[in-house]
Amino acid sequence: MSTSTVKVSVSALAKSFDKLEVLRDVNLEVSSGEVVVILGPSGSGKTTLLRSLNFLEQPDSGCIRVCDQQIDVRSGIALSRQDRQAITRLRQKTAMVFQSFNLFPHKTALENVTEGLISVRKVTKEVAHDRGMALLKQVGLQDKAGSYPAKLSGGQKQRVAIARGLAMDPEVIFFDEPTSALDPELRDEVLTVMRDLAKAGMTMIVVTHELRFAREVADRVVFMEGGVVVANQSPEVFFNANSSPRIQQFLSKY
Repeated sequence: MSTSTVKVSVSALAKSFDKLEVLRDVNLEVSSGEVVVILGPSGSGKTTLLRSLNFLEQPDSGCIRVCDQQIDVRSGIALSRQDRQAITRLRQKTAMVFQSFNLFPHKTALENVTEGLISVRKVTKEVAHDRGMALLKQVGLQDKAGSYPAKLSGGQKQRVAIARGLAMDPEVIFFDEPTSALDPELRDEVLTVMRDLAKAGMTMIVVTHELRFAREVADRVVFMEGGVVVANQSPEVFFNANSSPRIQQFLSKY
């Protein structure tokens, strides 16, 4: 994999909470346009890995490179000013979609989408409005532009959250269990939008339990357990030719 095509690179990543090792020597590369789905049992380190990629959690040690921004974390050494600036630039090039939506309850769907454009990118309200409406149309919610989150279903809230992330023109989108809080019908609404993003070539790292999505959309499936990457395989190998008894046991429960 040539360096020029790599959007995300993680090497020797480690993270502990008190004495609990959550990530242990994690190594991973994701190319431009790839969809990588991370699977594993609860407590395997999936979400901590995802949150470490944009420093919502600061790892204890290791190297993270996202969108040409590299941060080397060394145990016991504080991040430098240059590192913090790199993290800011990294976050400007990525988007995060959370399990719990994280919408502003006092803002409409359109205002949630345009907030970052106006406050961070400093675009005019008129330009932000047009961009926001286009994105709401893209996720099938242009008719909900004036609705507040309390009036939206869970699936609609998550689609607004995705539109909000897209508003910043990210190079990579991280999804943390984006459908786990939704019932089956609403999950399909969100997964359809994610499938469309994958078809359009968006680089995506998705922590999920949606095995069908992983089978049909992922370029690679990463399986984690005990803070370690146990498998990093194509969906064909992972689902159809996997020789690991542990992974077979995991798949049998879904």
